[in-house]
Amino acid sequence: MTTSPNRFDQQAAEWDNNPGRLATAKNIADAMLKAVPFSRAWRALDCGAGTGLLTLNLLPHVAEICATDSSRGMLEQLQKKILAAKIQNVSTLLWDAEAEPCPQTGFALVCSSMVLHHLRDVPAALQRLAQAARPGGWLALADLETEDGSFHPDPAGVQHHGFAPADLARWLADAGCHDIATRTAYTITKPDATGRDHHYPLFLATARRT
Repeated sequence: MTTSPNRFDQQAAEWDNNPGRLATAKNIADAMLKAVPFSRAWRALDCGAGTGLLTLNLLPHVAEICATDSSRGMLEQLQKKILAAKIQNVSTLLWDAEAEPCPQTGFALVCSSMVLHHLRDVPAALQRLAQAARPGGWLALADLETEDGSFHPDPAGVQHHGFAPADLARWLADAGCHDIATRTAYTITKPDATGRDHHYPLFLATARRT
């Protein structure tokens, strides 16, 4: 995650205990693999990687991944996984996409999952993400479609109640991207405050840096 790092630091140790998060990461990874022509020669960047749920799902399909987050606690949990599994091709980087350009660039793929709604200035962040990609490199960004605010029972750190995919497409074009496409990637179903199941579609926006 890339905002309210203290909150995410506090939640890091228990983050992977939520099976819904595991399922979402797997389904988003599957959607990305269908939409983007992955190569095992690629160097990828996962922005807002957290404990590495998306990172580790995508890892078999690329050469290496730099997992970034503004929460030190989240990255520490990922580092424990890396050490335990003796993974050699995942690195971690403490980086706030809202604050500064990425200190590393030239990535063949820049991806994120469920990060953008935590960012205040999404168009500015997309500029930074595009700049981290190499010319012709891919961006693959998944997040909530516009919802009624019920997705997060605790709204701390939530800056947007999802997005219209058309807005993401426009912001990616403004960031210098082309071949922009959006699609529904996955739908999260969980009970709302009344106990009734509520369906929350997630979109995947893909693009290439010019």
